Amino acid sequence: MPKSPAPSLALPKIDLEEKSVEVRLRLKGKAAVDLLDYQRAYQALNGESIEAEPLVAHILATFMEADRGFQTWRKSASGAGARLP
Repeated sequence: MPKSPAPSLALPKIDLEEKSVEVRLRLKGKAAVDLLDYQRAYQALNGESIEAEPLVAHILATFMEADRGFQTWRKSASGAGARLP
């Protein structure tokens, strides 16, 4: 019987040596439970645990990178000086 392919996460393995910026965030309810589950899935699939802060930062970055509407807006606004400081 063929073996099922191993599951993978949409978020690639995280390089913890990157620059960081402090962001405070409090999650409640389903979002908090989902983040804890995602941490466990990350550990199970990558063989190492990760703190919530870098995980949330990479989830956010991955989401923004994949958001076609945001990327289209960013390209059109780049010459218009629409970025915040």
